[in-house]
Amino acid sequence: MNGEFNGFCSQYYNLTQLLAEQQEHFNTLLDNALPYTGQTNINELDAIIKCNRKIQKAKKRADDTADELRNTEHTILMVMEYFGIPPYTRLTGEVTEQLLFEIWADDSDTVHIKKIKDLVPLWMMKILSGSKYVIQEMK
Repeated sequence: MNGEFNGFCSQYYNLTQLLAEQQEHFNTLLDNALPYTGQTNINELDAIIKCNRKIQKAKKRADDTADELRNTEHTILMVMEYFGIPPYTRLTGEVTEQLLFEIWADDSDTVHIKKIKDLVPLWMMKILSGSKYVIQEMK
């Protein structure tokens, strides 16, 4: 069972992954944006407007995720400060049934997180429990 602090750290990991995906999506949309090059056909202008709205929506999603990431980072830093955990001390945690991670803060109060191991979900373990070879390989 994972507790409150592990929950914040897991959320931080998930948010970093989500933000990277959202930023990549935004950049792809931006790279493929329909330019205005003097079109006079209203349908063509509508297509440009639709494209721009899609880009704005993707940007807003990424900005909202970045805000949530900053708030989560702040909470993690407060917990680390409360316990007197010095900079660069690597803490380990788990995104339940998915992965193990290390998390630490540097001396400029930036939180860093790194996946250290993938985990096999429990439902998969139950399916594989009949196979002696697979269980030995996972240990």
